[in-house]
Amino acid sequence: MKRFTLTLLILCAAGTLAYAGSERYSSKDKEVMQQAPPPCDWYRAHEWDFSFWGTFAFSGNSGLINDFRPGDFDGGPDNPGTEHIDIGAARHDRFLNKDNALGGGLDVKYFFNKWMAIGAEGFIVDADFNTAGGGLGTFTFRYPIGCSRFAPYTWGGFGVSGGGSHTVRFFNELNPSSGREPEFRADQRIGNKHYEATGQVGAGLEIRITHHIGLMTDCAWNVLSGPDNNFGMARAGVTLSY
Repeated sequence: MKRFTLTLLILCAAGTLAYAGSERYSSKDKEVMQQAPPPCDWYRAHEWDFSFWGTFAFSGNSGLINDFRPGDFDGGPDNPGTEHIDIGAARHDRFLNKDNALGGGLDVKYFFNKWMAIGAEGFIVDADFNTAGGGLGTFTFRYPIGCSRFAPYTWGGFGVSGGGSHTVRFFNELNPSSGREPEFRADQRIGNKHYEATGQVGAGLEIRITHHIGLMTDCAWNVLSGPDNNFGMARAGVTLSY
């Protein structure tokens, strides 16, 4: 009986050692295994981007027109009535109606792969006398640089713009009861009431702070249907990515 008990104890001890040895070996295997590095996913396919930005807009055709000649609009002493004659534009730009303006906008883009997206953009600017704005459909191409946070991009768009104003110069001749007819010119700002076809091209850079938040800055050039209405925009803002 004693021999049987001793044999049973030896077998149990051997089993315990074998189980412990197997666990240490398994633990050793776990230590040898290495995890794969995370993928470069600062910029992803099937991504929605929402950008909110401020802009400094500048006219492509700035300045006043100073070619008025009073002698061409002198009614003479025998003109019996008061005159108010449109003698042409007083300022080259007929959209912003000033050399520069401040504004803001937003755009939304859907990247159907890592590099290309379709989207829509809207903006407003503080044009002279009458706020101006526009809306466009866009196509964007971006190029993430390796695994970095940087991605330059370029885009083109087409849509409409409206609002803004233009300044017209009038020749005025008064006919007071005294018989004297004073003549003078005066500029009058007129709000635009029609929409113009608009094309846009631009390029910029985005820097991702996190996987879902980025900073963007770019420059855009807008071509309106009127030759004197083109203007540029320097823009900067924040992009939210989902």
